[in-house]
Amino acid sequence: MDVRKELLMLADTQYRDFHKKLIPNVPEARILGVRIPQLRKLGKKLDKDDFAWDYYEEVMLHGFYIGYKKLDFEDRLTLLDEFIPRIDNWAVCDCAIASMKFIEKSRKAFLDYLQTYMRSQKEYELRFAVVVLMDYYLTDEYIDMSLAYLQGLQSDFYYVNMAVAWALSVAFVRYRDRVLPILESRLLSREVQNMTIGKIRDSLRVDKETKQYVKSLRI
Repeated sequence: MDVRKELLMLADTQYRDFHKKLIPNVPEARILGVRIPQLRKLGKKLDKDDFAWDYYEEVMLHGFYIGYKKLDFEDRLTLLDEFIPRIDNWAVCDCAIASMKFIEKSRKAFLDYLQTYMRSQKEYELRFAVVVLMDYYLTDEYIDMSLAYLQGLQSDFYYVNMAVAWALSVAFVRYRDRVLPILESRLLSREVQNMTIGKIRDSLRVDKETKQYVKSLRI
């Protein structure tokens, strides 16, 4: 398959002009304007991981290949070692992780692998770790570990703090009794505390009374 040719055929300049506003740190010249559902469909057809990394959409396709292709666990990790350092925006990070359902079957082994990125000092490596925890480790077995990490993560990176707030808000819906004390302690950074509360208040799965209470915990 000629991946570049396929992407150029799917490119939509109007969508590119819209989407570039959502990923402002990606140069416009690197965005073709291919919609995510089309990229997912193409990603499921890939036979090899031997195409370029030049365009935003190509980087995302490498992530989809890792998630969708039937591969040995170790082979996925090898590909991830090449993919993760190339992530430079939230969309590639989050969309690729959502495709990596193999993590659910190998949570313990993958958590060992994830430790390197959980300790990273780089913005999108940290975001990768946080979003993986949000998508695959907010479970009874791993919730205490996940919350301890999220609560303890101190970062000056906006996209890391946004991911932490997002993860805490998702955890709040599932484990309110464990997340609420974190908010009540007011030990999170002001940015993370207030973004978490904002996301909780946006949730359709949280009742009005609770939303009003968590609003009072803003700092």
